[in-house]
This record gives sequence, structure tokens and C-alpha cells, in this order.
Amino acid sequence: AVISALSMHCEQAPEMLDITGEIVRALVLYSVAEFQAGHAKTIRVDARDRSFTVADDGRGHAIERTIGGAPYLEFVYTHLAYPFATGQSAPIQLQAIGISLANKLCAELSVTARKPTATLVVSFQNGLRVDEALVNVASEVSGNTISGVVNPQLQAAETDTHALHQWLIRVLAASVGLRMVFNGVELRAPANEPA
Repeated sequence: AVISALSMHCEQAPEMLDITGEIVRALVLYSVAEFQAGHAKTIRVDARDRSFTVADDGRGHAIERTIGGAPYLEFVYTHLAYPFATGQSAPIQLQAIGISLANKLCAELSVTARKPTATLVVSFQNGLRVDEALVNVASEVSGNTISGVVNPQLQAAETDTHALHQWLIRVLAASVGLRMVFNGVELRAPANEPA
């Protein structure tokens, strides 16, 4: 999703690219997939300047899972570092390619995975994992929160929040029953016009 969204805009001058908006769109689509699978009810989006946060109340990333010997979140968010170790044949994860690209485009990225019994926070800088903290306390709401700041060398202009707002309204209109909050304001899908 990230790759196709960015390729649509690759002909624009670099100062016109809204990488923050494209990353937000991709992350929202991952959350919409959780909604469509019956696991999420609410998506919260904040986007200003080159900073963003996308949070949902879905299942949350796996926090104890490993793939090819690597912790799941490190594997998914640093997938573009494949192959991960000499002689190691870990599987390629298609969904991880887009999320790893989004991570590479950010100067900072923080991923919080909330589960009923624990919360895992993993921090990245310039696409590399720099910190991880697991807290074994119960969480009333599961889900993911992904916050980041796009590398300022990649996006000179502020995020086009108007265009992002309009896109979120269209997503909401196509997702009956979903609750969407953008920059602190709950969005409403437009009423269907009579035929």
C-alpha cells in the first residue's frame, strides 16, 4: 500500500511530495483491514507538519512471536534489511515490505502494541530499532499506535491535512460502523444523497 501510494506521486517535485500523508493513508488501510476482519472499531489519526500518529483498537501486533529467529516487530518494521543474517533464510512477508518502507522514510518511529496482558513499545530511528520496552500490565483496549516524524530531507512542505481529511471521509463512508477521529475531531460520513 505504501509503495503504490508513493509511486502515484513520484512525478511530482520533491518539495511537493506529501510523504507524511501517504504513510498515514497506508497505516489507516492496515487499520481498516482490522476493522473489516471484525477486530477494530475506532481509528484515531493525527497529522501535523511531518508528524503523524495512527491508532486503532484492533488485535495489536504480535508481541511474543518470532519469524526466522527475529522478534516479529523488528522483522516487520526492518524488512528492507533482508537478508537479516548470513545464511539465514527467513520468509519474505509482503505486508512487511510496505511498513518497512514507511519506517525507512521516518527520522523517528514508535510502535506501541497493546495486548490484554502486556504492552510492547519499539522505537526506531532512520529505519533502525533503537529501543524496546515490554510492560507486563493489563490493558483494557488492545490495538496498535504508530507515531512518527518523516525525515525532513524527504518532505519540505507540511502535510496537506485538508486532502487527508477528505480521504478519511471517503474511507469512513465506505466502512459502515467504523468510528474515525482526525486531529481530535470525530469525523462523520456524508449522508447518502437521494437517487
